[in-house]
Amino acid sequence: MDIYFDPKPGLVERSAIALGFFDGVHPGHQVVIGKAVQEAKRLNVRAGVVTFSDHPRGLTRGQAPMLLTTIEQRLELFARLGVETALVLTFSEELCKLSPKEYVQNVLTASMGARSISVGHNHHFGRDREGDANLLRDLGGERDFVVHVADMILVDNLEVSSSRIRDLILAKDMELAGRLLSRPYSLRGIVIGGEKRGRQLGFPTANVDIAFNQLVPPTGVYVGSTRLGDGSVHQSVVNIGVRPTFTPQGESLPKVTIEAHLLDFEGDLYGQTVEVALLKHIRDEKKFADLTALKDQIATDCQVARCFLAC
Repeated sequence: MDIYFDPKPGLVERSAIALGFFDGVHPGHQVVIGKAVQEAKRLNVRAGVVTFSDHPRGLTRGQAPMLLTTIEQRLELFARLGVETALVLTFSEELCKLSPKEYVQNVLTASMGARSISVGHNHHFGRDREGDANLLRDLGGERDFVVHVADMILVDNLEVSSSRIRDLILAKDMELAGRLLSRPYSLRGIVIGGEKRGRQLGFPTANVDIAFNQLVPPTGVYVGSTRLGDGSVHQSVVNIGVRPTFTPQGESLPKVTIEAHLLDFEGDLYGQTVEVALLKHIRDEKKFADLTALKDQIATDCQVARCFLAC
């Protein structure tokens, strides 16, 4: 997949594109992108996506939501859906000041050569979000492109949206969040050195350092799976928390860490980029009376995870 970051004229001669931030690349997003891929085949042009590296609300409202997917994850998911070209924009003040007509002319037609544009039912664009699907259709008549607007998608009788999925994750309902995403929610990061307390207890963990703007579920223990750089996937028990058992009374708790214990795995993971999928919340984090009680609880957590994963 070709990836561009600067909307220069003539990047793509002719394309069918999908527009959106697409955080999560959930089924609603997949319909929009799928239509662009379908149109690209029909028109014999490139299948493309125009998206943003950062959430537009960071500039328009001063605070952006935590993300379900990093830009790297989104680009990989786009490629799996058949996207051939992606234009990744930075939501700058200059871009924010473009009128809808200027945005269409400068970015979508001059840079991407759009002949077909697919959007979601609630898509807005341009200065002050003035542009919508109806205006896009009007501009299409002037600029010689067709517009396709996707309907709302329901899963389990719920409207699929990134905000709803975020709410489910924060409520620790990883199973329903996964159904609305169409895959388990996952955190991606680099394995860094820790204090090796898990190894001392007989349950070595990979301490995963994720991007600052990824949405982290509430503290607790989760059933998960960990995909390594070589593509192998390993059943896991994941602890998200502050390890209160190791914090002396009266001291402030450390920052939240994400630690994955890979079941039946031996190997050095330091420096690897891994993706930790969270399948089910097992229990909340708590302070144990001693290390023996903690070790016994971890063993129980592993057994619970094995039973869940065997179903």
